[in-house]
Amino acid sequence: MKQVKFFLVALMAVVMGMSVTSCMNGDDNHNVTMTVPVKYNYGSFLMGDATTKLVPTTELGFLDGNMYIISCQYDQSQVTANSTSIPVTLLSTPLCIDPKDNERLSAIKSEPTNPLYSLDKQQSSLVYYDKNTIVLTMPYWVKVTNSSVEESEVKKHSFILYYNPDEIKSTDTKLNLYISHRVNDEEGESVTRSNFTYAYRAYSISSALNAFSSKTEGKLPKYLVLKAQTNNSKDELKEENGETSVEYDYAFTE
Repeated sequence: MKQVKFFLVALMAVVMGMSVTSCMNGDDNHNVTMTVPVKYNYGSFLMGDATTKLVPTTELGFLDGNMYIISCQYDQSQVTANSTSIPVTLLSTPLCIDPKDNERLSAIKSEPTNPLYSLDKQQSSLVYYDKNTIVLTMPYWVKVTNSSVEESEVKKHSFILYYNPDEIKSTDTKLNLYISHRVNDEEGESVTRSNFTYAYRAYSISSALNAFSSKTEGKLPKYLVLKAQTNNSKDELKEENGETSVEYDYAFTE
């Protein structure tokens, strides 16, 4: 099966799980390459600690988003343990990962129209920007036209994140988050989707964490569980046993 690729392979590898690579082939080479989720901060990018800024050495141009994934390089010999501003060389165009307005976390159930391709950790991922923000990589089925995916096709797909506050019990240690993949095809339109690509989204989960805390006497979850309808054989919802779940440690404590 052909996999559609929108972005650099290096960028893809990091979104699947943030990476940092040190390139020290000699005493004079102290370059470190990394790809990380960041928040745009008026000419620079803010790391998840809300203190460290990554400052591009070239003009950024106009960016109208909030959350991005960047692939960059910096000289670690110029960075100390107390550094709060790090000059970086961008290796690719920053990728905006803001959710659409209809995709933001909700306490209202949303029924999917189409499956995700997979939630397997080898093909999808959850990483943290901070304690309230998760970044998801989600493979999904798409239509390919002349060996590429048109923007009009991408815009049809939405990935809605929701939780059910009524299912949270006082003894729970796991917080369930549901992904609903919806496709807005025209009425009567028949579309064949036989290839897959990836969607990247940064979601605020603060309302779900607050709901969990209020039900568990102030505790935070130990695990986040992602659930979604998946099908890696074809772009159709399964009649039964279609829901897949995958568990991640919640990386923060009170």
